[in-house]
Amino acid sequence: MKSLVTRESLIALVIRGDEVSKEAVGRALTHLFNRQTRDEQITNDTCKHNEIGFTPQDARSGSITAKYFIKHRTLLDWQYEKWIEPNAKGIPRIAKYWRQLNEEANQKNSS
Repeated sequence: MKSLVTRESLIALVIRGDEVSKEAVGRALTHLFNRQTRDEQITNDTCKHNEIGFTPQDARSGSITAKYFIKHRTLLDWQYEKWIEPNAKGIPRIAKYWRQLNEEANQKNSS
């Protein structure tokens, strides 16, 4: 399977700081939210530790931010900044989900 989304390409896209990168973060969160189970979506939590959707640490914030993006088609600056904030290794928070986002991109590409 071809990598349409790599960690490096995702990082380059989301740290641009423009409207395109804000939308990319919002769409990524929406894809991850859609991978959550229905119960997880309702409770803004991760119940199943199946490495699909958000990690338990990100479930609440990710779900709420994804719901906001779905409703408003944009993110507030603080929401965007939370997801591009680098971790201890200097990698934006959203970039840890690059494999799942690549799976979604490959599914969309093959449809």
